[in-house]
Amino acid sequence: MRKFLTILWKTVKWSFIVFFIFLLSLFFRVQRVPDCVVTAVLDRYAPTNLVIHVDSLLIGFTQGIHVRNLRIYDRKQAENLEPLVSARAISVLPFERVVVADELTYSHLPSGYYEEKYEERNARVDGVLPDVPSFSLVLTRPDILAVRPERVVAAVEIRDNCLSVDRIRLDWPDKDEAMTLDGFCRVDLRRQIVEGEVKGFAKQHHIRPLLVALDVPVALPYMDAFTDVEGKVPATCGWKVNLVNNDFNLDLDLHPKMGKYNGVPMRTADGQIHLYVYTRGASLNYKNTIGPIKGVGPRGEPLEGTVVIEGVNGTNTVTVAANSTLPVAHLLKIGGFTGEYVDEKVLGTSSCDLLFHFPRAMGSDLSQLSGKGRLKIEKGQIMRMKGFAGLLNLLAERVPGFASLTDSTQGSCDYTITNGRLRTDNLYIEGNVFSIKMYGEHDFVNDRLDFTVRVQFTKKDSVAGHILHPLTWPFTKLLLEFRLTGSAENPKWEYISVIDRVLEVTK
Repeated sequence: MRKFLTILWKTVKWSFIVFFIFLLSLFFRVQRVPDCVVTAVLDRYAPTNLVIHVDSLLIGFTQGIHVRNLRIYDRKQAENLEPLVSARAISVLPFERVVVADELTYSHLPSGYYEEKYEERNARVDGVLPDVPSFSLVLTRPDILAVRPERVVAAVEIRDNCLSVDRIRLDWPDKDEAMTLDGFCRVDLRRQIVEGEVKGFAKQHHIRPLLVALDVPVALPYMDAFTDVEGKVPATCGWKVNLVNNDFNLDLDLHPKMGKYNGVPMRTADGQIHLYVYTRGASLNYKNTIGPIKGVGPRGEPLEGTVVIEGVNGTNTVTVAANSTLPVAHLLKIGGFTGEYVDEKVLGTSSCDLLFHFPRAMGSDLSQLSGKGRLKIEKGQIMRMKGFAGLLNLLAERVPGFASLTDSTQGSCDYTITNGRLRTDNLYIEGNVFSIKMYGEHDFVNDRLDFTVRVQFTKKDSVAGHILHPLTWPFTKLLLEFRLTGSAENPKWEYISVIDRVLEVTK
């Protein structure tokens, strides 16, 4: 018995010595954990909806923990053959309190985020995050929601059920010049809020993929309208998500040096974009505010305005308010209109206050377009618009010297749009001496013009106009009245003669 105890003691002693030497060796090398042990641990502690695979797991006291080729799959994803998260390598260095991830990829949000079936949510996201002391996170060549900087560094800490990622820096070493963004992000389960902000310098192709990955197509046309932007763009982007009801807020503050906007040369175009997306009932609603925008044209012409696009319960509303001294043609192009509406030499100071309503998926069906608005142009040459060429030719035959109207004109009108038909009773175009009053409608659906145009010898708001208009009205009514028909691209002007009026009365 005594001999047996002696042998047992020696066996334990040498086993402890060998084990101690093995542990001591881990200070100078790394040891691969058997695959069966790794698989058993992951299966035991991973959430039931996740499948985690690694090629290898290495452990060392000073070298830390090294994971090779991490892939995380979500069983609930519609396309679960692609990993939800992956990384070529992850190293955890506990003594240095640093985590390094190489080629970390998180390319898209869970598939439920992109579904078109919407349902109002009102439930907390419950959970308990373990307290983790602050450590440094380093990402090399990551791909997070299609944002692909060369390097990301941040300070990470979990405390009081709040995950904080502070002092974030993203670096893009482009060929021409390096760009950086600094910011923070927090997941706060106490307040049920996810929020963050980044600011610094970036380029269009750095930010646009994020809007695609977040499935925010409404913001893309405004970003794509910026072309030929010079150099890096000072930008600030902040976001906030309410975890209880999934309300989403996004703020962009951009200061590009232009370049062009919708093909219009601009010197600068400082502006803000605010996007608010929320689900109520079974409808995904949003409010997208572009502005206030402060732009400067190539010759120093100011442009100020705000555009609000709101979608509520399947109906879109667009509200536009703007002031500018840019050419009218440029303003139309900036607003997204196409076609040769006016000569680009038609300068002037313009202001507008417009409102449109139309179904969410109206497309090219203008029969459901409604709205109202007010438009004013001063110090312009409105009569140089190509559509007025026919009227000028008719007037030149009947009123000598009428060409002076084209030298300095101003215009204004109030209008309403009902089911795709624009109606105005007070479209005025005024020159130094003459003025033109138009009333009628434009059928957008069939592209038909039907206006009556009367030429007057005085301005509508002048003192002379109030005195002389009653005296000259019979003359202008009988001799200087015209009809505008045809289409916007092919307008037709007719002179309404006295004989025409007699025939209309005797019909």
